[in-house]
Amino acid sequence: MFHFKIYQFPKKFFHSLTIKLNKIMATIAELEAKLVDLQSTVDAEQEQIAALLEGQKTTIEGLEAQITELQAMVDAAPTPEQLQAVIDGLEAIKSDISGTV
Repeated sequence: MFHFKIYQFPKKFFHSLTIKLNKIMATIAELEAKLVDLQSTVDAEQEQIAALLEGQKTTIEGLEAQITELQAMVDAAPTPEQLQAVIDGLEAIKSDISGTV
């Protein structure tokens, strides 16, 4: 009879241990599934951030190109002296025409 109780104790213990291990394994499986979901969400967010950064880069490059074009236009603009020479030339032509008519 004593031998029977020793045999029953480990069986109950192992049964209890098996139940606990099954719960732990189920919890680990849930955590792994949530980890996969979280990684998927992080990946999607990183893709959106990369797209936004690329869009900003493209916008900045476009603005820099426009600034360069405007600067070239300003640099190519006539000086006040050149404008005065054109005005003087037009005045001379106007006087010439007025004198002819």
